[in-house]
Amino acid sequence: MRAGSHFATFAVRRVLGLAAVVVVTPSLTFVFFGALREDTPIAARLRALPAYLRDTFIRWDFGDLGTPAQPDPISHIVLGGLPVDIALLAGGMVVGVALGVAAGVLAGPRRGGSADRAMTFASSAMMSMPVYWLALVGLFFFSPVIGRGRLALPFASDYGQYAWLFDDPLRWLQSLWVPWVVLAIPIAAMTQRMVRATLADVQDEEFLQTARAKGITERRVQWRHALPTAMAPVLGLVSVNMAFLVTNVALIEPAFNLPGAFRRANIGQFLGETAPRVGTEVVQALVVETALLIAGFVLVCDLLQARLDPRLSARR
Repeated sequence: MRAGSHFATFAVRRVLGLAAVVVVTPSLTFVFFGALREDTPIAARLRALPAYLRDTFIRWDFGDLGTPAQPDPISHIVLGGLPVDIALLAGGMVVGVALGVAAGVLAGPRRGGSADRAMTFASSAMMSMPVYWLALVGLFFFSPVIGRGRLALPFASDYGQYAWLFDDPLRWLQSLWVPWVVLAIPIAAMTQRMVRATLADVQDEEFLQTARAKGITERRVQWRHALPTAMAPVLGLVSVNMAFLVTNVALIEPAFNLPGAFRRANIGQFLGETAPRVGTEVVQALVVETALLIAGFVLVCDLLQARLDPRLSARR
């Protein structure tokens, strides 16, 4: 079977598998979380499951908020905030991988050197810092308004300044670049360690020795020949940490007052004892959105990983 056929088969399997995850995850939440939250038997929730799946995945209907006279569909919370969530997740992932790869290439070939020790210490520190704390530190020191001039940057992201991409692209970029960096820090630290380990292991391989013997500069050897061996493991690392990234997105949105689905839902308000049904429906909408985000980005990472390493699609 040709490589293209292997990849197509692999892609179809991944799409079907992740589609099943998107359906199964909200279904389990509907049955068990709903039974606990609304104090109803699990058997009753199972009988209501087909109607829930029809309303969710065919009608995209999660119920309404507001009053009967002025209903506000809960689906608007998800659809309205989804572009912000996608932008945060994609930007944080790309910036994190780029920073981690650059740091790993700098430190990996010189394992044990001063740069390697500094990068290892920095990555340990970055993985230990919660993103909400990093967000508050960024606002406190760099925000032109909240920072009160301490280290204010003219183009720094500020609280509540988000603008939609097609309304004001420059302000959209300004409102997101600091959240991207905050989201990127844990991923950059993990990526740096993965790239460092991979590059250190391949320094004595014949293909690198051959490249050096041809007179290719060391920088080109590392970036052009050694780094591709690390990119497939890096994408695998990002893929398995996608739920962690989505959790950090949910923590970042209130800190910068970004109108993503998690911030728009104001989930803490709807989980109170005064609104048990509304709370359950809002949680279900967020579970569906979270499953879609994780599955979509995992699919992209898996397909890129299979392209970089055809052996993955050939044996699956």
